[in-house]
Parts: sequence; structure tokens; C-alpha cells
Amino acid sequence: MENASPLRASGLHEDFRLLADFGGAVLAGRERENGRGYQFVTWVWVYERQGVCHGHYFEDDFQSAKQDFAVRSGLISKAQLFSTEQLTELYRATDFLLEEGPELEEKQLKAIQEARTKIEYTVLDLQTRLEQTQIQEPQMNL
Repeated sequence: MENASPLRASGLHEDFRLLADFGGAVLAGRERENGRGYQFVTWVWVYERQGVCHGHYFEDDFQSAKQDFAVRSGLISKAQLFSTEQLTELYRATDFLLEEGPELEEKQLKAIQEARTKIEYTVLDLQTRLEQTQIQEPQMNL
């Protein structure tokens, strides 16, 4: 943030720093007053790159801001991304498959274990989400 150049856009009153600019989208950030963290935002350039509009704001969430920028700029398709809820359900499905499913080949087992590890690193509150969903689902006693 310290080394990034100021974002120059008409009508912009805060001191945002330009972090990325690609495909008509902008990723910018600024340090909030009194060291209270950072605010990140993605915008779309307008008026021949003189102004910005349609801001998506992220408080202290650089990961989400980068992901939003990547989608808005066209670097990646939104269809390639999984939501936190989707990843949680995929993880739950692999639990069921590993416990109740058929015997897996070594290649399949390795792929599932690698996917599970990626989900664990991506969904930081995965365990809490798994427990919450378990509490919400009615239990059937057979």
C-alpha cells in the first residue's frame, strides 16, 4: 500500500491507492484513520478513464477484493469460482463418500484428499460451518 501510486479519478475524495488496473476494472485500497485497518474497493472505469463507478467495498478483506477484481476485470470467469457454502457442501460430500462410499482407487483417493486440503485452507471457518449445518439438520433415528 505504501508504494502504490494514488488513484486519480474525478469525484474521488478519499486517498485511495491504485493496487491493480486491468480490463476496465480497478482495485484500490486505503488505510483507515488511526490505524484501524484497511478498506479495499473495486471500481469500473468511466468517462474515458477519468472517473470510477459501481464500487464494491471490502473492509479488511483483501482476498475477497482481489477475487472480485479478477472477475470484474475478466481475468477469471465467475463460473470458475466456488462459494464458501458450495465448498463446505463439497467437503461434507467427500466425508460421506470416504465413510460410506465404495472403495476408491489410489488416484481417486489422492484427488479427494488434495481437494479436501484445499477446501480446509480456503474456508477458514470450515469446522464451524460443518457443525452449524449438522445442528440445523434434523436427526433421524432408525
